[in-house]
Amino acid sequence: MENNERDLVVGSDRFTIAIGLCTHLGCIPAWKKTQWKCACHGGEFNASGEQTFGPPPRPLDLPPFSVKGTEIVLGEEGPEYKKIAAAMKA
Repeated sequence: MENNERDLVVGSDRFTIAIGLCTHLGCIPAWKKTQWKCACHGGEFNASGEQTFGPPPRPLDLPPFSVKGTEIVLGEEGPEYKKIAAAMKA
């Protein structure tokens, strides 16, 4: 799988940082082999949290985070967060 501008790479590891609620009506999507699927209204998101099908109006939301060494800290707007947030708006 290739890197997406929304993916976070820390060393040799790749992460998707997302709030696990469907952006349609807030249901909780489940991981189904290669994608996130929302059972409520059929919304689908790829492994990077981008909407690919159904009623969700936008990708999975991005919570504020920062990277401290090899740790991901939620609740802080670090440079990595700002870079991904800017790419999502483009």
